[in-house]
Amino acid sequence: MPDSESISDFLQKRGALGILTLLSMEDGQRFSDLDEQLTISSSTLTRRLTEAHGLGLVIPGMNPEETSVNNEYRITTRGKRVARRMENQGLSHAVRTILDYQQDVETELPNLLNWVEAHDEELAQLDDQTPYQDPFGESVVDTGDEPEYDDEFMVEEGFGRVEQWGTDPDEEEDEANE
Repeated sequence: MPDSESISDFLQKRGALGILTLLSMEDGQRFSDLDEQLTISSSTLTRRLTEAHGLGLVIPGMNPEETSVNNEYRITTRGKRVARRMENQGLSHAVRTILDYQQDVETELPNLLNWVEAHDEELAQLDDQTPYQDPFGESVVDTGDEPEYDDEFMVEEGFGRVEQWGTDPDEEEDEANE
């Protein structure tokens, strides 16, 4: 084991689980392919691959069709063992799901931004604040009209009928009809 860090330290870093997940799915991936699929910067990916290599989880490989030695990365037996445990715990599925959703976000965000720009004037005319109500159903937006309360019985008046707080008006009507 390298003395710089442990595998558990590495796994807690951004992008580490993604690298192992992707390489366990398809061994022998190019840097550019990993960079395209992961949600980390190229410099972070370079650091994580270097750290994973130092821990014996991945090795730079050579594609027989290419001439460059470091053009793809392969997962080692140690890396496969960790990836298998990740799969058993459902982590690989979770990482793949996150990466899929991130791709959806990146694909659809430009469409959202175009829509917002096209509807900029319409959006500017909409209310900046929506009215809110307190737990008693009263608006917290100052309308200038304060409801009147009979402090002795906590009764609200002026809305077509009188209701005593804490009672259900329908129950009162049922009791009156009996």
